[in-house]
Amino acid sequence: MRPRLTRAGRTSAVELAGAAGLAWAFHLALPLAAEDPFRPSLVILPAVVAALRALGRHAPRRQPTRGVDGLGEAAALLVLVLLAVSRHSLGLAAADWFVAGGLVLLLAHRVVRLLPCWLPALARERVSAAFFLLPLVVYLALLPWQGAERPPDGDEPFYLLLTHSLTHDFDADLADNYAGGDWRAFMERPIEPQPGDPRGPRGEVYSRHNLLLPLVLAPAYLAGGRWGAMAMMAVLTAALAWQVLALARLEVARRRGSAGAALLAYAVFAFGPPLLLFSYQVWIEVPAALVVAVLLARVRDLPREPRARELLVLLALLALLPLLKLRLGLVALPLAALAVYRLGPAARVKVAGGLAAVFAAVLVHNQVRYGNLLKIHSWSELDVTAGSTGDVARGGLGVFYDSAFGLFPSAPIWALLIPAGWLLLRRRVRWLGELGIVSVPYLALVVPRVEWYGGWSPPFRYPLVFLPLLALVLVPLFEHRRRPGLRALIAALGALTVVLTAIWVVEPGWTYNFADGRTRLLDQAGARLGGDVARLFPSMVRPRTATWVWPLLSLLLIPLAAWRGRARWRRAAGVWGFAAVLAAAAVVPLLARHAPTRVVELEDAWVAKERGRAFPDDWVRQRTRFASGWVIPPRGRAEAPIAAGGATARLRLVARAVKPGVRSRLVVAAGAAPLARVDVRAGPWQEIELGPFPWPEGEALVLRGAGPSFPGRVAVDRVEWTWE
Repeated sequence: MRPRLTRAGRTSAVELAGAAGLAWAFHLALPLAAEDPFRPSLVILPAVVAALRALGRHAPRRQPTRGVDGLGEAAALLVLVLLAVSRHSLGLAAADWFVAGGLVLLLAHRVVRLLPCWLPALARERVSAAFFLLPLVVYLALLPWQGAERPPDGDEPFYLLLTHSLTHDFDADLADNYAGGDWRAFMERPIEPQPGDPRGPRGEVYSRHNLLLPLVLAPAYLAGGRWGAMAMMAVLTAALAWQVLALARLEVARRRGSAGAALLAYAVFAFGPPLLLFSYQVWIEVPAALVVAVLLARVRDLPREPRARELLVLLALLALLPLLKLRLGLVALPLAALAVYRLGPAARVKVAGGLAAVFAAVLVHNQVRYGNLLKIHSWSELDVTAGSTGDVARGGLGVFYDSAFGLFPSAPIWALLIPAGWLLLRRRVRWLGELGIVSVPYLALVVPRVEWYGGWSPPFRYPLVFLPLLALVLVPLFEHRRRPGLRALIAALGALTVVLTAIWVVEPGWTYNFADGRTRLLDQAGARLGGDVARLFPSMVRPRTATWVWPLLSLLLIPLAAWRGRARWRRAAGVWGFAAVLAAAAVVPLLARHAPTRVVELEDAWVAKERGRAFPDDWVRQRTRFASGWVIPPRGRAEAPIAAGGATARLRLVARAVKPGVRSRLVVAAGAAPLARVDVRAGPWQEIELGPFPWPEGEALVLRGAGPSFPGRVAVDRVEWTWE
């Protein structure tokens, strides 16, 4: 006997069918150009709305969708759609930001309303598929806009080209794909083989990237090209979020804690950066994190004498990590050690032997096929002692604190890991040690390297594989979420995260920062405010006072704020959190413009420039090895507003001439008044002491290239100030 659809099921089926028809009608009739970034988003909008309504209709706890709230959402959505369609005819060229941001906030509002409706489902034996479908709908809703606004970058084009070769040529030889320009199937910018790509004896060109991810993407790519591959990445990301909720619920059940804490950790993990930013990106980190999350569940429930089938599944999962990327073997080995520790003697031998066989097979395949045992540029990449203590400190702190590449600046809500870590240390929770065991070998290889920042990816790329474990760290903390201090902290950090998430979604390119220490968002803020905003925030690529102040203050003040507060303040705690965010937003521009200037970095966006170029070029590899600067040609000019910190100033100019044997001179001025003329030599960077000069309040620093008698160009790294 066939099961009958419930009334809610029939309604949802009718709505989804109608939404599919409406989407097709939008595809045919929307008065927007094919290249308009809003067109694909509006085409799938009916399906997104219908899917969210269906998820709300089937929730165990019904949330009203009519009334003022539902009508308000519908009215706002209609206005935004009409504005998106008519913005060009109305001459509203700047409306894109408003429309995209409004749609993102409406989506966030609907998710916030839906999540509590599904809280009772966590009492069931299995985690409901709704917790897979909800993030999947969100990721697919954002995919058209983000994919259109940001073409593939970093390693993404090479994974896609490898997928293209597998689906069209049925091989991994990319020589004909490069020659034929097959990259045009998913991007406009031409690409060439990467340094270190293995070559065959008959001119074959192989990728140094492994085949596992392209094999997973191949069916979706064959069906939908690049968009199909990105949709498959969204599916994998939603599956990861689903698995993390299952782990969080398991932790809560073992401690008899609150299911709401698991749901809140899931929301932070699934719907905020960095996972949201990687949901459509073709990188190996999301699949690797999914494998790690599944392995954690397997390892924790492993009996001492498992059956042969359980051992085979365990070995297969462990093997997937080095098959995705060989460096992930440093994650597989500690996980295997945890599994072996829980097993009996006979099973230990089988797991250890099986994993050794897998690694041996991978190494032999690489040597035979590519002539490169590890598919790496050089053996020096594996030297964990090559980095200095400073490199390790900057890399380790950078993955969390760096303004351009760190976890906390991209999503401040994750700063709750600090009080959560203190809490777990106080409780001596066992799996906090497991987090260290699993992550330390991998991070020991990654953080001292020049690529710790992630290489043309959104923030927190390399440690993303451990993000499921970090989400689990938050669960015990969220069980105390009703404490006034913690409630205010969640409100403040949550509000900042929502604002930043909207910015990252509306401007996906702002999450791709160059390795010169600059941050696109801070560049934009500094240029608009006319002050050095970036100096107030930490950078491990360009160390400054804030680099060390922020970690020290956060490690002390955030735990203190989390556990302070009186019970009678609980209702107003969220308000105080929002008030703190508004106060900080008001203080930042004041400090940026009026705090005494100490350093001027010429390449920064808040420094006005006429002629010239960045030094070195933005696309130079391993830019952290170079001092960044700005090249001032003859009659070129750079001007920086200066906040005086005294009546007189001493300047230290760090500069070098670009071309040997050509006379190069800079004119240093305070506004229109010349202060010094400096001859600059080629070769190493020179530190040139100038002054003291009387510095009039409100005057800008001006650097000019001298006239025709000095045709050389001067690269200026920075100007340092000492006020007297």
